[in-house]
Amino acid sequence: MGANCFHRIAVSSVLITVLWMIPSQTVIASNSAYQTLAQHVQLISLAESSVLWDEYLAILQYGSEAEKLEYIDSIETAVDQFWRQKQVQLPFSTLSADASVQSQIFALEPQVDDYLSVLNHLRRLMWLDKRHDWDAIQPGGFLRPGDSHKTISAISQRLWLLGDLSSRSETQHVYDESIAAAVMVFQQRHGLKADAVIGPHTLHWLNQTPKQRATLLAGNFVSKTSFKSQLPERYLLVNIPAFEMVLVNDNQVAMTSRVIVGKSYRRTPVMSGEISNVVINPTWTVPKKLMRRDILPKVAKDGHYFNDRQFDVFDKQGIIVNKTAVEWQTVAVGQFPYRIVQRPGDINALGRYKFHFQNDLNIYLHDTPDKSLFDEANRALSSGCVRIEKIQQLAEWFANNVVIDKRTWQRMQSNAEKTQWFSLSQTVPIHLVYWNAWVDESNLAQYRNDIYHLNNKVETIVANNAAKSLHTTSR
Repeated sequence: MGANCFHRIAVSSVLITVLWMIPSQTVIASNSAYQTLAQHVQLISLAESSVLWDEYLAILQYGSEAEKLEYIDSIETAVDQFWRQKQVQLPFSTLSADASVQSQIFALEPQVDDYLSVLNHLRRLMWLDKRHDWDAIQPGGFLRPGDSHKTISAISQRLWLLGDLSSRSETQHVYDESIAAAVMVFQQRHGLKADAVIGPHTLHWLNQTPKQRATLLAGNFVSKTSFKSQLPERYLLVNIPAFEMVLVNDNQVAMTSRVIVGKSYRRTPVMSGEISNVVINPTWTVPKKLMRRDILPKVAKDGHYFNDRQFDVFDKQGIIVNKTAVEWQTVAVGQFPYRIVQRPGDINALGRYKFHFQNDLNIYLHDTPDKSLFDEANRALSSGCVRIEKIQQLAEWFANNVVIDKRTWQRMQSNAEKTQWFSLSQTVPIHLVYWNAWVDESNLAQYRNDIYHLNNKVETIVANNAAKSLHTTSR
């Protein structure tokens, strides 16, 4: 027997003696605490995989009591440092030196509402990953209620395992009403059109393995928790892939709204800023790139386009240019040395209100005359700016809370033609973020398509583009 073995026997003997002297309730609590810490380490390992986190997780899950006691301090320190690097403050830093192991472990938990629910979902997903095969389901076409197909059984099993279907039959091959109802629930929590039609987007999410889901959920949780820990008591936040805006005031949600964001080739950027003005009846100066890509081709086909869409055309001196329809068609296909501005009105692309914040990309929040687009499941439809569905409610909040000239604001409510800029008593931070997995208030895991293919890059983008802005705007 080698020296290593004798050492292990000696340690085990001492441990047995110590454990015999400790009340059984304390040992049970300690085991429970170790399991809790293991779940925490698993979350971190999924979010930012490394050999060290994998080793720590293995010790907590499968190690002996001696190994756990030997490494517990190192693991706790590593977890504390991980969240410190994310600028998340933990109760752990204020614990007394003689605090129990259980107290230390619980004090390492981020103090956010969704932490425990995320842990529960991760534990369930990793359990599924170990116990079930997750081969790709490929029906070879669309499936609709009433169809018969050999993959229906596998689809119903997926829905059952993921919690969207309450019961299933292993031999079922008919797409019946109960499965259709479960598919619609599944589609809703993945941001898809809830029509019970199983197409490529629904199949994509059905084929995501439990570990892929767990990795996405953990990574988004860490990113979101880190970002939100630095936010002030009042801010606007637009989650791009969720197509949603939230207004927070005094650390409470004041309103939420569906939004429209940029197309995949005209992306809404991940960024932060300060809303400094609200504009009633804004004009729209068309950006040059958008003018060349969208507007001028339409003018080339229809010389009346500028007039019909209420555009004014200005030369370099700011003088309005007037031409015939045929002349505009000719000019539109050559060099176009003009600036085009859409007048305020019902068809103005910015609608009734614009929320301005300074940035180099000419991005802002605004209204839209195309209200029906908010009913689309995929709302990546704009040219980069963010369109707000509940624009009137947002404008009223600004008017009541930060608009300085309230008398003029009230007077302008009946004016649909004059453009009026309003200054604010204080700027409102605005953050455009990219989180496509979370657990909602109903304890449902929500996932959204990676519309800009940023999952591998989003943390770097947030760190580089938003951290500096947060430092200057969080006041």
